[in-house]
Amino acid sequence: MIIRKKTRELSKKHVNRRLIFKLRRLALVFFIITSIITYNILTGIIHPLLALTGIVIGFFIGSLLGRFSNIHWHEETGKVISKWNNITVAVLVIYLAFAFSKSWIFGHWLQGPILTVFSLSLASGVMTGRIISIRKQIRGILRERGYLKSGKV
Repeated sequence: MIIRKKTRELSKKHVNRRLIFKLRRLALVFFIITSIITYNILTGIIHPLLALTGIVIGFFIGSLLGRFSNIHWHEETGKVISKWNNITVAVLVIYLAFAFSKSWIFGHWLQGPILTVFSLSLASGVMTGRIISIRKQIRGILRERGYLKSGKV
């Protein structure tokens, strides 16, 4: 618990509030979507392996997208910040296009509620990948600045 408290104090001191809020918002949506997926698995709407496949594919996509996040150290405030850039806007446009065309992309193989749950599985994986990737970037910046020891996980 002591390590957790230190990490929380470190993030409050050296990470922008908006970035922390963004990560918490992603985590909240992730838990909501994951609970919907779990319910659909338990009720037999989708096979667990199909849901897991969507999550894994989404995780790799999210990890890739998370690397394009514009996260850097702001000298004036002395905090890690995140800003929107052209890549972030392009990712948002691609995500919206996917959300509206999911039936056209996956409709050949999946129909009805299975398609919806599979899309939620992809979204859950993307969010997981983004959260982990952004968190790694923040920790890397804090290590470079000497606020975090390199041996800590």
